[in-house]
Amino acid sequence: MYPITLKIENKKCVIIGGGKIALWKAISLLEAGATVTVISPEICEGFRPLQEQGNVHVVLKEVEPMDYKDAFLIIAATNSSEVNEEIYNNAHVNQLVNVVSNQELANFHIPASFHRGKLSISVSTNGASPQLAKKIRNELMEVYDESYEEYLEFLFEARMHIKNSSFTATEKSRLLKDSIDELYKHSVKERYRFLVSLMPVEVV
Repeated sequence: MYPITLKIENKKCVIIGGGKIALWKAISLLEAGATVTVISPEICEGFRPLQEQGNVHVVLKEVEPMDYKDAFLIIAATNSSEVNEEIYNNAHVNQLVNVVSNQELANFHIPASFHRGKLSISVSTNGASPQLAKKIRNELMEVYDESYEEYLEFLFEARMHIKNSSFTATEKSRLLKDSIDELYKHSVKERYRFLVSLMPVEVV
């Protein structure tokens, strides 16, 4: 499998199935800014608020190929492995399709992941053991805790200052390496000092 971080903001994503697994997939897609349509004769209660708020378009019917022919991404999450496989077979060769009942059939996997602000960490076993992927993810969540959110904001701000500065390429490279020193992870005061050091000196 080829690891990739995918931008799906405003992309049409279709989920076939209305159970809890489909709900989890829908929430993740919404968090990424996707346009989500759910096709299923029935939906679980968790979908109700998403539907009422207009976040998800729900179509209460049995799925047909026309329902996902123009989707950028398809998730087959019905309780029938036969229906899920049929969806995969009917999809266009260039569409992204995930089949929850048969990861070997799918052409992409959804890794176990978490976010700390601008930091995203994903773990995949290529479908071999989703439970192990979740276990490793949970262990990493303890290591990379909420403190990384502000730390990443500092690194982003520092990078923008360095990128737009008049420093030489060598100096920029050195400063970028310096910015990830452990000192700045643990001290807001030292972060401020570093950012100030990047400011141009005014000549009076």
